[in-house]
Amino acid sequence: MSLKDLLSPELYDEVVHDAHDSGEAIVKIEGQPLKVKCPICKNETVYDASNPYRPFCSEKCRLIDLGAWANDERVIKGRPVDEDEDGELLNDPNLRKYNFPKE
Repeated sequence: MSLKDLLSPELYDEVVHDAHDSGEAIVKIEGQPLKVKCPICKNETVYDASNPYRPFCSEKCRLIDLGAWANDERVIKGRPVDEDEDGELLNDPNLRKYNFPKE
């Protein structure tokens, strides 16, 4: 099963479109490691195993991005989780690990 199978055609097209930019972020020179622009500060950084923060340039940028997700500044588009076909399981006392606090 692929992402295309899970999303509506409109949402899939939107995700694919958003994922493909002009390619400006990627700088590849033959014989050298792949370099990308950090998604936060836009500094050029090496994208390989030698960079533990990839695709970010530093721990600071990685934590800024994590904070944006934690503060709901970044979200994945879609229906709320409790509206999914198995959303009622969120309140099932037999599945405590899936129970989330009510807001």
